[in-house]
Amino acid sequence: MMTRLLVTLALASTPLLALPPDSIEPMGQSFEAQSPAGTLKVLLVGSGSSHDFPKFFLGTDAETLEAADKIDCAATPNLKEALELIEDADVLVFSGNHDQWGSKEWQKALNDFADSGKGLVFLHAATWSHPWEGYNDRFIGGRTPSHGYGEFEVSVKGGNNPVTEELPKRFKIKDENYRFELDPKAKVKICCENDPDQTEDKIPSVWIVKDKKAKIVCITLGHDADAHDNPSFRTLLTNAVNWVGGR
Repeated sequence: MMTRLLVTLALASTPLLALPPDSIEPMGQSFEAQSPAGTLKVLLVGSGSSHDFPKFFLGTDAETLEAADKIDCAATPNLKEALELIEDADVLVFSGNHDQWGSKEWQKALNDFADSGKGLVFLHAATWSHPWEGYNDRFIGGRTPSHGYGEFEVSVKGGNNPVTEELPKRFKIKDENYRFELDPKAKVKICCENDPDQTEDKIPSVWIVKDKKAKIVCITLGHDADAHDNPSFRTLLTNAVNWVGGR
């Protein structure tokens, strides 16, 4: 318990929270050298435009996950550092939209990670319509061309699901409402839907991509503090990480 408290405090005080929103500077974080048996090593990677990646996607989300049982986080907005850390990770939480994430090195690392049977969670900006060859097809199952913003309701679909466990059937969130467009050929299980936003129907916001080798969850939610501090968002993120991590 004391170790986890110290790690959480270290994350909260690390320079990443003082970095510019679009920083791609290395963080110098690493996984614990020794962890209790069954600990998931979770790598949070993200940087780019239109969001404060260091503060929310690498900071708040790391704190959320570290508060759960046996999860050890490392976070970075930097390509070189991500390529080094991913070698030791059990789960990747990716949220980036910076051009560096479209590089051949990172795309190969993503596919190799998935091919090895590891777990992946694609968060918010990572579910956008990216020009990276094969990325949206394999990992996202569609693309997001636009979004709205405001308070809206999210509805949980289906029966028992480890990703939506302990969530209310409906919850409200103030966030960007990503108008995600599912590829008709994609094999996915939709877990949550947002209220319509300049669309005729509700919009998928949480889904499982049925990959042959990896467990993959996509979550379109997560623009700023209103989203990342939302209790239902925190539950979704933690559930998704635990499920893709084999728990």
